[in-house]
Amino acid sequence: MICHEEGAAAARLLTCDVAVEELLPQPVGLRIERADASLVMLRIIAFTRNDVFQPCPGCGQMSDWTHSRYVRHVADEAVGGRQVVINLSVRRLYCENPAYLRAMFVEQADGLTERHQRRTPALRRLVEAVAVALAGSAAGRLLTVLHQTLS
Repeated sequence: MICHEEGAAAARLLTCDVAVEELLPQPVGLRIERADASLVMLRIIAFTRNDVFQPCPGCGQMSDWTHSRYVRHVADEAVGGRQVVINLSVRRLYCENPAYLRAMFVEQADGLTERHQRRTPALRRLVEAVAVALAGSAAGRLLTVLHQTLS
């Protein structure tokens, strides 16, 4: 991270050039394509790498035999008052174990995705903690103030 001061002596502003990889929880096995920032949202475009083996969730057999790819839209914790959405292209992989009946599975990015979830594990824990503490509409209002919109 490289930081420098800008502006007059009366109103100094410290700005830092931060790599997107420093913002994601565990970008191991990911290739960050780009990050687009607007006033309300930070959108990160990323791909899982093709050279990484993934374990089949059923039998544990490692595989990198790719069937296809699709894009998952995963919400993450807000950064600087902006919602964060990660458009993550993941692989559908063939299970290479001939004795196991499951033909395909989708890879998961450690620390970033979980099966059937549209939130990162960190955001899921935040939402669960607020929901348990406040419940109902009070939790919804607090999450809106924290820049976490939920359906």
